[in-house]
Amino acid sequence: MASTFADFHLSAFLTERLTSQGLTTPTPIQQAAIQPAIEGRDVLAQAKTGSGKTLAFLIPLIEKALRPTQAAATDPAHAAGPRRQPTGYPQLPNALILAPTRELALQIETEFRKYAPRALTSLSVYGGVPLVRHYRALQRPPIVIVGTPGRLLDLLRTKHLSLSHVQYLVMDEADQMLDRGFLRDIRQILEYLPRQRQTLLFSATFAPEIQALAETMMRNPVQAKVDMGVSSPVKISHGYYVVPGEDMRVRLVHTLLGSLPAGGRAMVFCEQKYKVRKLAARLGGESASVGAITGNHSQAQRERTLSAFRAGRIKSLVATDVAARGLDIPDVASVIHYELPSTPNSYVHRAGRTGRAEKEGETVLILTAQEEREYLYMVRRLRIETRRLQAPELKPLPTPAAQEPEEEVRRYQPRRPAQYADPSRRRHEVRSWGTQGPPSHTQAPKPRASR
Repeated sequence: MASTFADFHLSAFLTERLTSQGLTTPTPIQQAAIQPAIEGRDVLAQAKTGSGKTLAFLIPLIEKALRPTQAAATDPAHAAGPRRQPTGYPQLPNALILAPTRELALQIETEFRKYAPRALTSLSVYGGVPLVRHYRALQRPPIVIVGTPGRLLDLLRTKHLSLSHVQYLVMDEADQMLDRGFLRDIRQILEYLPRQRQTLLFSATFAPEIQALAETMMRNPVQAKVDMGVSSPVKISHGYYVVPGEDMRVRLVHTLLGSLPAGGRAMVFCEQKYKVRKLAARLGGESASVGAITGNHSQAQRERTLSAFRAGRIKSLVATDVAARGLDIPDVASVIHYELPSTPNSYVHRAGRTGRAEKEGETVLILTAQEEREYLYMVRRLRIETRRLQAPELKPLPTPAAQEPEEEVRRYQPRRPAQYADPSRRRHEVRSWGTQGPPSHTQAPKPRASR
């Protein structure tokens, strides 16, 4: 197994780029995945968050693209390269990277541009921006496409994009990509791809049924699995508070944000979009260095907020799980779960926003007494050690930020099931739900996958 990047015998250009970024030693997942990927093998890779998975699939992509270029420099038969048909129509793109969110797609392309030569062109495509912008960009097809499933299908159906010559397919956060919310879109995209291709799937978590599904899309894959006994970074401490009510939750979040170390940042996760907006407003909004991100924010708003968070102009970010995967933001000292996450995987990926690059971090949950038992069962399954924390003296809340009109807030609240729409039943509904949410026989609709 390679102990340095030099052991992979990479091209001089790529070696120089890695060295310029201070990278000489591959991480364990890079040691396990890069060589088989360069050799053309399919790879199913699993490693903890913050372990360098992005470079583990970008380095082989760039290296494989550079090698034909080097051959063309010495062999006139390769001068035209493998990229054009006799008709002159470009056989592009050659590589496709799928990501579940816009932010992750943009981050992957940013990393790609750090290490790839200018001639190795790329484009990120995602929802939230006018389609015509991508139509114009695709008039000269790039070699590498990074995109979210929904926008890719829009471009494929209108025939502005062809994937018939893709040789290298990557799914980042593959467990989410193959979950029910995305699976239909992924199956449709695969129909546009050639059967003879190399497929690489990367994620921090793989449920057994998701892994079995993934293997049906691959050919005899190499399984590169690192730190299988640890579901989240080992330098993250885990703890939780038990509080009696909603007002205590908000005040505790405000108190915890006020105790961050100098230069530290925090991310606060909520399950629903309307809760993100409401909580950010009660914490004071941007006037108190608190930003918010949900899938309902425009792409421009999301990019602006993330940019301010990365630069330190915003110290705290309140978000849904749209910000839980893949985002690499330095110096996130604490991840706060405003309530119990809906799944163990959600907990792991949220926690992975801190403790990155082998730094220490903490993740805390704010629970009701009823949620405590479920949380303790969850961490036992994840083999994570946690402890109950004593709540500090709570600080008074700041002046709330200007809130949206009440009708706007209602837009993001879950719809009331039809059987409770009758006003005559509302009194019974309040008695039976109490603080426990809807009756057990009423199942909340599964959120639609982000485009």
